[in-house]
Amino acid sequence: MATDISADDLCRNPAWHLYDLDLQRGELHFLEVTADTFRVSAFLDKRIAYTGERLHGFPLETVAAALREHAVPTAHTGFLFHSSFCCSSLLARSLQVEGRTLVLREPWVLRRLGDLKHGLATRGQAWYPQGPQFLDLALHLLSKTWVPGERVVLKPTHVANNLAADMLKLRPQANGLLLYSSLESFLISNLKKNDDTKAKTGAMLELFVQDTDYARRVPGVGSSSLDYLQSQAVIWHAQMLLFRELLASEAGSRLHSLDSAVLLKRPVDAISAAAGLIGTPLTPAEAAAVVSGPVWSTHAKDPFSSYDSARRDAENQDIAQRHADEVHATLRWADTLLKHAPAELGRPLLP
Repeated sequence: MATDISADDLCRNPAWHLYDLDLQRGELHFLEVTADTFRVSAFLDKRIAYTGERLHGFPLETVAAALREHAVPTAHTGFLFHSSFCCSSLLARSLQVEGRTLVLREPWVLRRLGDLKHGLATRGQAWYPQGPQFLDLALHLLSKTWVPGERVVLKPTHVANNLAADMLKLRPQANGLLLYSSLESFLISNLKKNDDTKAKTGAMLELFVQDTDYARRVPGVGSSSLDYLQSQAVIWHAQMLLFRELLASEAGSRLHSLDSAVLLKRPVDAISAAAGLIGTPLTPAEAAAVVSGPVWSTHAKDPFSSYDSARRDAENQDIAQRHADEVHATLRWADTLLKHAPAELGRPLLP
């Protein structure tokens, strides 16, 4: 445990980033970071960049008490929820404007809290009220900025989408975007992934089936009998059902949906509208500068590697052609799922 750092500093100084929590030991774990950490890091998990060499543990209750005692202000927060493989990293980087918007891409602590909620549900244990209390604390500590008036956009991992309703309830002034792709695009993207990512399919399937009570809503789909692409179709469908629930909820008026195909076809309009939704407007000229700049000519997960829409299209077309039969077969198989539980999302960000 660190002894030379005050709880007040942890609550106020953005250089202390809440990375993880250990509820068994009652500790919060912080990393010392710089503004470049958030600019460069594709994900704020084990791949986080530009940090100090070690984690600093601090008693959870001490930090929570400091927040309560000093009523530490936090930045305005917006949310970018996504279904994975839908250009969320690209959009997140597009929304980050120095001095105006700080984007946190997939903080590890939110993944950990999402896993906690999943685990409690599996064991039939209660998430409320302590779960949202921990989440509220995390949101406070993730909403620190270097510049007064700067706004924070949180892009949780899709595995933490089970926290989305809680986050929106805890931040009643915050707006959010639900970014997704078509089923066909989702299947093609998953075919591009390496074997390590594909090996996680079974765990992801069980997780999203659990989150949406999928077996009850779409009876007759046995997860153990599905092949790889059928499993991915169910994962996609379950995420669309979760997004539909969010749009139908009390917080739905603060949410809009965006198909990644629209983002790629109309990037200036989509970036400008998304920035306006989360409270940090970009003019069309500013959005156009983003699209013509390095964000859209480098890899969304590696700003030091060249990558653009032409290369993305070529890769996707190659995969689509080589796997055309199995993709089309999966789309036909999924028709029954979609007829039983429609997946179309309302409240589009762009007309």
